[in-house]
Amino acid sequence: MKYIRLIIFGLVFVASNSFAQKPPKIFLNCSQARCYDDFIRTELSFFDFVRDMGEADIQIMFQTQGTGAGGRKYFVNFIGQKEFENIKDTLIFTVKPAETDDMIRKQIVKTIKQGMVRYLLDNELLNQISINFPKRKNQELVVKEDPWRSWVFGLGGNGSNSGESNRRNLNLSGNFRASKVTALSKFSFYSYYTQRNNRVNVDSTWEEVKVFDYGFNSIFVKAFSEHWSAGGFYKGFHSVYQNVDFSQSLAPALEYSIFPVSDFTRRQLRCIYQAGVRNLDYIESTVFDKTKETLPYHQVTGIFGVTEPWGSFSAEVNTYQYLHDLEKYRLSLELDFNWRIFEGFFVRFSGYASQVKNQISLAKSSVDASNILLGGRQLPTTFSYNTSFGINYTFGSINNSVVNPRFSGVD
Repeated sequence: MKYIRLIIFGLVFVASNSFAQKPPKIFLNCSQARCYDDFIRTELSFFDFVRDMGEADIQIMFQTQGTGAGGRKYFVNFIGQKEFENIKDTLIFTVKPAETDDMIRKQIVKTIKQGMVRYLLDNELLNQISINFPKRKNQELVVKEDPWRSWVFGLGGNGSNSGESNRRNLNLSGNFRASKVTALSKFSFYSYYTQRNNRVNVDSTWEEVKVFDYGFNSIFVKAFSEHWSAGGFYKGFHSVYQNVDFSQSLAPALEYSIFPVSDFTRRQLRCIYQAGVRNLDYIESTVFDKTKETLPYHQVTGIFGVTEPWGSFSAEVNTYQYLHDLEKYRLSLELDFNWRIFEGFFVRFSGYASQVKNQISLAKSSVDASNILLGGRQLPTTFSYNTSFGINYTFGSINNSVVNPRFSGVD
């Protein structure tokens, strides 16, 4: 009996020692940001990666936010589960717009290594890793002044040409942007130009529509606290499709955030109110016999968003109303929902719906059907909507961390 007890004790000791030596299981939550998961699994093969959040010891959730310099700020959230339930942390790093994918993914791996140290402090696996610190230089660090004073500029352009024997499509676009972002203020300017040429051959006759659009958006905002901000919008655009030769609007605005702005990546509940005037010059006389007019308006926008380990949800309600005639308004709702219902089963939904009562720019003259079908003229409507729905269910092995890229990317 004594020997049996010794054997049982030895087996329990070996089993518990083996458990202590087992690396924690990690679930990569990349639903809110690109995280280069294949690269992570390859570089951090020391850990076990699982495909189900419920089976993991640690969930690593990635989020990003644009920076004033045009780069991205990464928020890497470490969420302990099971025996690590009380250990949570968030590490932050910023990537510049000129950095390549390889530079970004290496920084992600480096950050994960740093965050995982806390979960190994009471584990014998700590003896299997090494930590290096850079040597400090003797000379003092000199902070260099920014010659651009936080200003960032950008130029961009795109073009596409497609066709069939009886169809031709040419799309050209260009843009210019400028911004200056600090902790307490933000200014941004964005201008664009687009051209669409659509041609279709019907019964040996070519029908063609050319649509040109250009415009700009400008925003200035200054923060007064973690909750209050004030600023304004100045916008202008030309649109053949909307029968607008040129429209410009100016509106002061005020924003209140229920949650502190510093919690933006995890949760937000904001309300923005703006009131201003809009000047419109029309290409053709409208259905209201107007060739130009200046109208007062106001707009209320409510934004709610939350990102949690179970998924994410965001909603935006927007009301645009002309003050000279309260019957002229547009009310819209936009939803985006991603939810992990149970192991391996995910549901996603996005949708947009709008009640349209403010089409004051509709052209009075009639136009042939081909022009409308090719996207050259806006039609009267009382509503618009767009929805997208999807489900995904994955089952089978949850512990395979092997990455095999062979034949990938081949259709």
